[in-house]
Amino acid sequence: MNVRFLVLGLALSIAAPACAQAAAQAPPRYWVRDVAVIPLDTDEVLTHRDVLIESGRIRRIAAASGKLRVGDATVVDGRGKYLLPGFVDAHVHLATEGGIRASKDPTISGLDLGAEHRFDRHVMLSLLKAGVTGAANLGGSVGSDDDLLRQRDEIDAGREVGPKLYVGKLINGPLAAVAVKPDGQPVPASKPEAPTTAADGIAAVQRARQRGYDFIKPYQFLNRETYLAIVEEAKRQGYITTGHLPELGCASCADRAFAFAHPMNNIAHSEELARYGRIGSDLAPTDIEALAQAVADSGMSVTPTLVTLKTIVTMYAQREVPAVPHGWDDTVDPVTRRDWAAPGNRYLSQAFRDQEGADTFSAGYDFARVLTRALWKRKVPLTVGTDAALPGLAFGVSVQQEMIELREIGLKPLEVLRAASLNAHRLFDPQAGSGAAREGERANLVLLDADPLADIHNTGKVAGVFAQGRWLSIGEIDRQLAQGAAFERGLQRQIEQRKAAAAK
Repeated sequence: MNVRFLVLGLALSIAAPACAQAAAQAPPRYWVRDVAVIPLDTDEVLTHRDVLIESGRIRRIAAASGKLRVGDATVVDGRGKYLLPGFVDAHVHLATEGGIRASKDPTISGLDLGAEHRFDRHVMLSLLKAGVTGAANLGGSVGSDDDLLRQRDEIDAGREVGPKLYVGKLINGPLAAVAVKPDGQPVPASKPEAPTTAADGIAAVQRARQRGYDFIKPYQFLNRETYLAIVEEAKRQGYITTGHLPELGCASCADRAFAFAHPMNNIAHSEELARYGRIGSDLAPTDIEALAQAVADSGMSVTPTLVTLKTIVTMYAQREVPAVPHGWDDTVDPVTRRDWAAPGNRYLSQAFRDQEGADTFSAGYDFARVLTRALWKRKVPLTVGTDAALPGLAFGVSVQQEMIELREIGLKPLEVLRAASLNAHRLFDPQAGSGAAREGERANLVLLDADPLADIHNTGKVAGVFAQGRWLSIGEIDRQLAQGAAFERGLQRQIEQRKAAAAK
């Protein structure tokens, strides 16, 4: 049924970007009236509940009676709606102003972004629009990481509105260090920025600790010695690790047994396991069970990112970027859209099509889907990640697309929702509670207009979110996105002018 949200002026002023002073204050109190609560840590649905949110936490969940003392709380009408933990993109690469300024493309790096962080705010609002109240960034440029660390701290302090951010440090070696077919060129000298020795790998982790990163992302172009040193040092530093499995096949590379004997906390793609299947058995179906059991025995969790591989296969087969879901096209900023088009989009290039093994991409996607189902059957914890903004995957809505992918391989809606929230919370923030919609937990919540347990597509029917305890209705989110439309058009004009000047 259609209902009206009673969101008072205080909530709107907190959400508005101009009111930085108000946003720096403690979150106000909210009363969500007569809502169905889906805690997600059990299979129960708590119907007709009043929920009191105060100081960024769920203070009370009580039977709806109209007797709950709410004082000056802002009222949100939850009748006919469903309140549950907000979604988390457990593998994303967020576009940032810092990344733009650090771009090697002079058309992009010289853009005038202003001083009000409108670009960064647009990305955060796009996530919130989809019910995404948490995002784990799995590595970017130094400039991009600096910007994200700033945003993380500003959001945590209540001075900016956005999802809870977890910023990862990507540590990778030079490709030449693990080349299966060396081209005769010398391997660059080791350094913490691109380590080929254990000492430099350890130094890279220690520098990440000093800089304040939240987790470590080991990448595949690390030799056996360095990969092990990074994983072990991260553990000593109290970091979780999520990333790529190490490269196979070269003299100093890991082998499959080594990778599973020295596990990360989480594997960032099912495609990483498909890569091992491609190298080890040419994607033989019988290898699916062996790989799934190896993951289960290692204790690692997995972020499948099936929609990522599906999108890459589509670009390879159709030679075009797939359209984003209806209603989301306007959320894709002009800088990201430029990266999606040729020649910036490497997935549309002939070089990408000509690379060795390209003809197995589609089979690899099928292998990854069946493998992810085998992981689920073995109760390996799964999280929802998308690799956005990979071409065709827009921030926020791509999380809903990945949830549909997991539903289509057999997970029940409750299991998909847990992957999209509780499992990611336990991976990235294990000391901050369970992440469930329970009293005492942090109020990162999504309010839906329809029951997601009845149909996972209902995750797209977002009525609003509580982000770090602050309420934004979908109408307010859309209003703020619309306010930024003129800024986005200005960026597009700048890009076109710079392209024209460069062509002269």
